[in-house]
Amino acid sequence: MHILFNNAKIDYNKYITIKSYKKDDIVFNEGDECKSIGLVISGAIQISTITILENEYSISTILKDDIFASTLLFSNKPYYLGYAKCLKETKIIFITKANLSYLLQNDEAILNNFLSFLANKRLLAQERLKILCQKSIREKILFLIKSRMNKSKTIYFSSKEKLALYLNIPRPSLSRELINMQNDNLIIFDRKSITLI
Repeated sequence: MHILFNNAKIDYNKYITIKSYKKDDIVFNEGDECKSIGLVISGAIQISTITILENEYSISTILKDDIFASTLLFSNKPYYLGYAKCLKETKIIFITKANLSYLLQNDEAILNNFLSFLANKRLLAQERLKILCQKSIREKILFLIKSRMNKSKTIYFSSKEKLALYLNIPRPSLSRELINMQNDNLIIFDRKSITLI
């Protein structure tokens, strides 16, 4: 089951609905009203939006154990700002606002798991905002490394495409700057990691 229910004491099964999707199925469309949160228990979905100039822009990828619409559900304008498409076969748990409120009020473990998820999401949003405030590509890369590096001063990522998207820069520009930084003896990088020298 989903990590939201770790150590739960309540029988939550009667408060949830599980739906299965095939690759390329649409989970929700832009403008749809959000009536429940989604917990991905297998597969992956891509959330994208269409800009005013009708360009498609990928917002995020939601993977196993992630949650979507956790804050939108409780907002004053609970309407999706993008659409979600399944990247492969996917299973999602849906919990309505009323049922989620009941679970949060009646099971401390679920409440703590939910609050922990929201806090971690908030930290990532603050990190992203600070990254976007950096003026140059190099400053964005260095800020990300310093905020996420482990004891070996290394960060890991799934692909350069996703890293470029997260940094809000073109993929070729990211590759070019990584090469420049390596030539300047600031970093060492490969396909899935960057290490600060």
